[in-house]
Amino acid sequence: MQKATSAEKRNELDELRNLVGSYSESADDNHVHLNLRGPDLTGDDAERAIDVLEEKTKYLPLKGNLTVMVDCDCGDLLDSSIKIKDSIRKQLIPLLYYVDLDLRRLSRVSVVLMIFGVLAMGTASLLSELSFNAYALHEILVIASWVFIWASVETFFFDRRRLKNKKHRLQRIYFADYVITDCQRENDYH
Repeated sequence: MQKATSAEKRNELDELRNLVGSYSESADDNHVHLNLRGPDLTGDDAERAIDVLEEKTKYLPLKGNLTVMVDCDCGDLLDSSIKIKDSIRKQLIPLLYYVDLDLRRLSRVSVVLMIFGVLAMGTASLLSELSFNAYALHEILVIASWVFIWASVETFFFDRRRLKNKKHRLQRIYFADYVITDCQRENDYH
């Protein structure tokens, strides 16, 4: 009984590998599909569309142009494409502004943390040169200095990188080409 279930699981796993393999062969790194109800996007709809696009482009390479294939029931495809693109762009501008603010804030925080770390290290060095025995305080300051220095490095190199990648993804969505595919017409043909 146990072998039958493990064989079934192996078969299911092989089937899943085949599905992922066939998907990866047909997937195009520069195309993302977005489903919308219509060409008129309110602020909330555009924000949801941006969230979906951001999630779908998360694992795509940051290089190259992005094409967003918008599936919606629209009348005039060219006019709808412009409306959708403008609505999404309008909502992206504040997001890009706040990401830039966060990047600047993280730079300032990392500099301040580095200064505290260097000051703590310097104070610990001065304490070791003094004639009275302040061994415990010296060790506390050395540990604190390394904590501040590491927090500075982590903030500058890791947190900023995450935000910079987000900024690049949002910029890529901003400059993307939006192509409308009319679901209603496709459904009429099938």
